[in-house]
Amino acid sequence: MSEHPHIAIAGSFYDALAKGDLDHLRDQLLADDVVFHVPGRGPLARDYTGKEEVLGYLSRLAQSTSGTLRLEPERFLAGEDHVAAVLRIHGERDGRTLDDHGMQLLRITNGKISERSSFPHNPYAVDEFFA
Repeated sequence: MSEHPHIAIAGSFYDALAKGDLDHLRDQLLADDVVFHVPGRGPLARDYTGKEEVLGYLSRLAQSTSGTLRLEPERFLAGEDHVAAVLRIHGERDGRTLDDHGMQLLRITNGKISERSSFPHNPYAVDEFFA
């Protein structure tokens, strides 16, 4: 059985994040009207709308962890217009370590990511880590 095309898009998204390739994200993977839903009560928690806001958010994540933040997919589940990515999340910041699991749900529209919702296993730990 061949890989679902949405899984290839999701895989490319996480590969580009790992490489810090924001140009590839902007030019190839994100829809113009993309929305990232970031849960929690921490300083980064809110909705980010449009490529520039989303890329700014991703840049702040990388900068705040000195490039140590890793979202490592363990498996993907694909549906008609969504991909669920089960992730290991790891990063270091100001002498603290984040080591969590979670899920991100990506909506794929016309071959691009149009929406992402995050569901960390321990949202309180994520909030504390980025506070």
